[in-house]
Amino acid sequence: EMCIRDRAEEALVELRQRGAEHAAVMVIDRASREVLVQLGSAGYHGTGTGAIDFTRRPRSPGSTLKPFIYALGLERGRIAADSVLADLPGRSWGIGNYDHRFLGPLLPRQALANSRNVPAADLLRQIGIEETYGVFGRLGLHHGERAAGYYGAALAIGAMPTTLEKLVTAYGALANDGLLSPLVWTRDEVSGHGQRVWSTETARQVTLFLADAQARLPSFSRMGPLEYPFPVAVKTGTSQAYRDAWTVAWSRRFLVGVW
Repeated sequence: EMCIRDRAEEALVELRQRGAEHAAVMVIDRASREVLVQLGSAGYHGTGTGAIDFTRRPRSPGSTLKPFIYALGLERGRIAADSVLADLPGRSWGIGNYDHRFLGPLLPRQALANSRNVPAADLLRQIGIEETYGVFGRLGLHHGERAAGYYGAALAIGAMPTTLEKLVTAYGALANDGLLSPLVWTRDEVSGHGQRVWSTETARQVTLFLADAQARLPSFSRMGPLEYPFPVAVKTGTSQAYRDAWTVAWSRRFLVGVW
């Protein structure tokens, strides 16, 4: 944990120039679901918010909700790996892309890896807001505090607040072949077999989408901070006005979430 704290502090040296005060990190052992690291803030002292555990503080998750929409689209047969999605004007309930551009026809792999808002919102429209919101609830991302209509199409771009702990738990279902299991916090806990929320095929397909560095072009450059010398599936997200920045990634051994 000290190593993770040091890395977070190093990152905050630059990020504080952009107004960031804290970072939160969780590291999970994929096989056992054990929580290896939980870093709630950059430090208890020094700011007025250091005592807040930001792993459990609801924040806007941005585009980190998109993989669940694509997984649901695959499960419901709305899309397949070779479907062609349209990143074009007029298909997204008025939701635009962060760069105000359109990339045209894209495979789901490219649309998700590039984190395009328009195809995600279009897919949400096809699946239905109520059904999508219900699956988000099954994943534990919310507990029904508000009706689905309160968020509407903005579910596609992360308007529904959730916590890093809930998000990491939900991503565990993608990382572990579709099985949703609670995190293991103490040595006397038993993880169990989990609840199936995705088929194995769907979970592995979304993982492949997010592990393909080539599919991230042109939005993310090659050999950048999202690419590693071993297979890693990774998804980023930012909230409005960049108040929140997220990354969730998993390798064969670990699942890591950062706010």
